[in-house]
Amino acid sequence: MHDLTNDRRCLRNKNFPEQGPISAQRHPDPLLTAREAAAYRRQGLSTFWRHVKQGLVPKPIYLTPTSPRWHLSDLCPTRTQQGSQA
Repeated sequence: MHDLTNDRRCLRNKNFPEQGPISAQRHPDPLLTAREAAAYRRQGLSTFWRHVKQGLVPKPIYLTPTSPRWHLSDLCPTRTQQGSQA
């Protein structure tokens, strides 16, 4: 009988799941980089920054002077916004 506890494939798949750009499984409201936020909104990076400048996207939280981040919940449209766009 084969022992699965020492099988590398099982250890990799169970203990070390692959991480995507958004790890919502770990935190209910993760912080996203500009690139991750733009990808989440299905925009190019320059379009995303233009929308930040125009006020269409909330201003970022700066962890350090050069690392802006956005909460995922700030990027999700609310139901009232979805209804007014239709």
